[in-house]
Amino acid sequence: MKNRKLIVICLVLTAGLVACRHETKSLNEAETLLQEGLELRAAKNTEAAAKSFSQALLAIDRCDLRKPEVKGMKAQVEDQLGAMCWKHGLSEEALKLHLDAVALSRELENDTLLMKALRNCGRVTASMQQTHEARKYYEEAILLAETMNETKFHNELLMETSHDLYLEGGDYPKAMELASEALESGADPAFCNLVIGLSYYYLDENDTALVFLNEAIQSEKPSLRMSAYQALYLIHQEAGDYQQALHCHELFNENMMLADRQFRSEEVQRIKGEYDLQIQKSALQAEQRLKSLYFYLILGALLVVLAGTLLLLRQKTLKEKLHAEESKNQLELALKKNKVYLTALALSEQITANTLDFNIQEQEWDNYMELVDMMYGGFTKKLLERYPTLNKNDLQICGLTRQGFNNQVISILMNIQTPSYARRKSRIKQEKMNGLQEERSFEEIVNEI
Repeated sequence: MKNRKLIVICLVLTAGLVACRHETKSLNEAETLLQEGLELRAAKNTEAAAKSFSQALLAIDRCDLRKPEVKGMKAQVEDQLGAMCWKHGLSEEALKLHLDAVALSRELENDTLLMKALRNCGRVTASMQQTHEARKYYEEAILLAETMNETKFHNELLMETSHDLYLEGGDYPKAMELASEALESGADPAFCNLVIGLSYYYLDENDTALVFLNEAIQSEKPSLRMSAYQALYLIHQEAGDYQQALHCHELFNENMMLADRQFRSEEVQRIKGEYDLQIQKSALQAEQRLKSLYFYLILGALLVVLAGTLLLLRQKTLKEKLHAEESKNQLELALKKNKVYLTALALSEQITANTLDFNIQEQEWDNYMELVDMMYGGFTKKLLERYPTLNKNDLQICGLTRQGFNNQVISILMNIQTPSYARRKSRIKQEKMNGLQEERSFEEIVNEI
């Protein structure tokens, strides 16, 4: 009897030692994959970086998630993988990963990890037009950066929010306030001057805007210079100085070509990575199923039958999901052939565009709206059922807004100035969308359809 107890104790201890060694190995593997992913991300190879981060998560799942070191590793990996998902347009998946990283960081009381995860939550929600949520995440991240004396990170947050949140959202005084604060703290002067200059331009204070925009064109970044020259061109054109306007227009084209060459390979990787990430996600799910199946087999013949049944059900679900994803991908491929969408996408990627060099036919607009209807389940019909006075141009604006394009892109596509577009959007809401009783923003109304 004593021998039996001794054998049992030895077996338990041996199993415990094996489990510890296994967990240490898995955690080391996750650390290695995280570092590889960070190096690949720095080299702008986001596709391979996402694969490394996904494999790191698999390794972490083999560890005890109650341990602080495992939680910390998972928070870092999820935050990095979320950034890759957002880079490739998978905003909802990205937000889930960033929010989990926020929750884990709060549990660990790790302010550094929390600050970075909150910033990423702000980026994603801002791109999804969830302005209120984005502001909340950014404000907490800025407060943490101030508390921790993280000057560089604090400046980056100020620049980011001034442009992506407030300038894009039309709150030009707030955009100027944050950009000026960042400029005084030693942030990138060209970027800060661009935000301040554009804010003054949208407020119709062109003389002041000229001062800051002329500072912004000193930037070494072609995309930033391109945006500044676009605004300068419009200012000189409005002032009747056509010779100077033509000169700015030529410089705009020159910098647009430089920016296009600089980011072309990255854009190709982004489109390709969008599909590869879906494949990696399916592979991750498949490996998790195999791991579950392994444990079921240990329990015996009865559980093997049960596991087989569960596997068949999951395969059926996976086939249905893959079929749905295939239909979605086909729809996205059709969308990427439409001139309206391609033009809007190019404007979004390159900040601004040559307002004189494209002409979209009515047939392209009709085709685009048909694709939007297919993508969002009868979007136009639902809009007209709620707001029957919307006209064709109103519906086009709603379609572009539903796809997440910003004010500047839509105003260029509709061939109107951005401030005029903002007023037009406000009129649509007030006069055609029950604006007096409606507290939600125009974007919130459209995105809920």
